[in-house]
Amino acid sequence: MKKYTSSEAASSEDSESAACRFEIKAYLKSDLALLYFPCLSAEAAFRKLRRWVNFNPSLHHELYEGPEGKNDQIFSKRQVAVLVKYLDEP
Repeated sequence: MKKYTSSEAASSEDSESAACRFEIKAYLKSDLALLYFPCLSAEAAFRKLRRWVNFNPSLHHELYEGPEGKNDQIFSKRQVAVLVKYLDEP
């Protein structure tokens, strides 16, 4: 078993957290839903995410108060930031 010095352990943790860090950018709705629900199919994950959004009226209002439409196939960077604000990072 290898023992790590504190600086090696810190750099190892930094590289792992950097690799797993969620980026706020535009996502296809199905891709973002899969990040929240990786064990479901894309369709089922999207339906579940849509239910979560519809269940929270303030999230729903803030998500769709901008220029983006409900029927767009992507969540804009602004919408992803709103989702992260309410639901936390996937």
